[in-house]
Amino acid sequence: MKRAYPKVLLSLIFFLSILSVTQNARAMLIVQNGAPKATIVVADDASAQVKQAAQTLQQYVEQSSGAKLPIASSATGASIEVGQSVAAKKAGVDTSKLDQDGFVLQGVGANNFIIIGGSDWGTEFGVYDFLERYVGVRWLIPGDTGIDVPSHSSIDIPATKVVQQPTYLSRQLSPFGSDGDTPGRRWARFNRAKSNIVFSHNLLNIFPVSKFGKTHPEFYPMINGKRYIPTSDKDYGWEPNLSAPGIVDAAVQQIDEYFQKHPDATYYSLGMNDSQNWDQSPESLARRSGKKNYLGMEDISDDYFTWANAVVEKVLLKYPDKWFGTLAYNGLAEPPTKVSVNPRIVPFITYDRMRWGDPKIRQQGQELTERWAAAAPVIGWYDYAYGMTCLLPRVYFHRVQQYLSWGAAHHVKFHYAELYPNWGTGPKAWVYAKLLWNPNQDVDALLDDWYTHFAGPKAAPKLKDYYAIWEKFWSVDIFKSKFHTDKYQYMLLSTEPRYLMDVPKSDITRADADMNAALQLADTPLRKARVAEMKKMWEYFKITLNVYQAANSSDYPQSEKQALTFLDKAADVMT
Repeated sequence: MKRAYPKVLLSLIFFLSILSVTQNARAMLIVQNGAPKATIVVADDASAQVKQAAQTLQQYVEQSSGAKLPIASSATGASIEVGQSVAAKKAGVDTSKLDQDGFVLQGVGANNFIIIGGSDWGTEFGVYDFLERYVGVRWLIPGDTGIDVPSHSSIDIPATKVVQQPTYLSRQLSPFGSDGDTPGRRWARFNRAKSNIVFSHNLLNIFPVSKFGKTHPEFYPMINGKRYIPTSDKDYGWEPNLSAPGIVDAAVQQIDEYFQKHPDATYYSLGMNDSQNWDQSPESLARRSGKKNYLGMEDISDDYFTWANAVVEKVLLKYPDKWFGTLAYNGLAEPPTKVSVNPRIVPFITYDRMRWGDPKIRQQGQELTERWAAAAPVIGWYDYAYGMTCLLPRVYFHRVQQYLSWGAAHHVKFHYAELYPNWGTGPKAWVYAKLLWNPNQDVDALLDDWYTHFAGPKAAPKLKDYYAIWEKFWSVDIFKSKFHTDKYQYMLLSTEPRYLMDVPKSDITRADADMNAALQLADTPLRKARVAEMKKMWEYFKITLNVYQAANSSDYPQSEKQALTFLDKAADVMT
């Protein structure tokens, strides 16, 4: 697989991340009145990934028009060339400056259209963009119900040239990766939400107790004056003693063995364990700043990056093209002050950036990002965009656009979000994926596009109003709530849903009317089925709101009449 990150990371100019050039030329007809008028051309020696992308192109064009374009290694008439081809070489299509996920869509003359990427991934993503751009296909939510394919009797393609590069070079919306064959993972792949780096909790795997527990107990931390030896290789409640003699070389050996077994791997994770139990020996304390970070936790960054830099420098002697992801989390939340971060290490700054709706938190977060950018040449963001732990549609589309565009302009090149959605959040994940590719898009236009494809033009305004209610709640109202705090790295949504008390009855009534109207106005059986699923989620949210507000109300009856009214309401809630 082609990897261009060294050049891209150091020289990719933000405003060139999305470039579209239009050439004036005649459109090419690929389907006419339900009959195929072009051939999909794929080289015989193309990879399985590129051949599969060509089949996907064939599948959706046929689903849209009824015309099955033949797939061949050459064509005498009109052709859509997928991947490296004779036509691409003759046209001089340059892919050398493309990111691995970037692609070119280019019409050549009256009879050839080229889809080619910076790698096989880029070619695949080019096919999906082609289907969105020229056929109107949308992958709205996971599953077959979430795929919208407009009907066309004829399809023609303008002879344009489109060059696209992703702004964020890694774009994972967890738990959906780009591998595997689940509805969620297929949805992520179609929407180009792909991870290109690893950085997760991994120190326990670098120093497994089954390997080092008896031979090197000093690799494990001193806590409260006692050596903590992990109970098993899965025990993550500790951090290694990074000042221990020999711990750098031990890590180098472990990483070397990994790359020997996985020669195609480009990244390795140096991510801390999900713990705050760092070594408290005098040797380790001497390597630290002696201060607490903005989270009120002991600042471990100088100690950790002294170790990480030493490890990476030695690994790079044998593997000079590798990259190393890590977490700027808990004790590592702030950048080191005594050392600079090796340019091959990518720290991911962890924070729930929805909370940037609070100006104080936004300023703090932006200043932190700038300090990290001064200490580390390449940085990433780790976000907490949860849906499933939230008892309302947690949407904040415009906030996402604001902070992603700011991050892209301030040296943030990678992004990961713990999304874990419930799909009652509607367009949230889809809009997030689109903005990770290009954060400077018009959010309202994206939303209108999703609503129209999801429910049809008549129902779309009702869905738009429904989600606007909840976007206002999470973008404005929540910051006036007692639930809001400037503590912690993420909202404690699963601890106690006190935010439900801040939803006015008028919003519940309005949301209910919007969802009912959207279901009535949806214009096809498939779209009605989609809205019906959303309505089920709304019913869940509505019941939760009513029950929680009733159970926590201080408006207890003071008379027999009030008591009878209260019982009537209670019966409604129970139902």
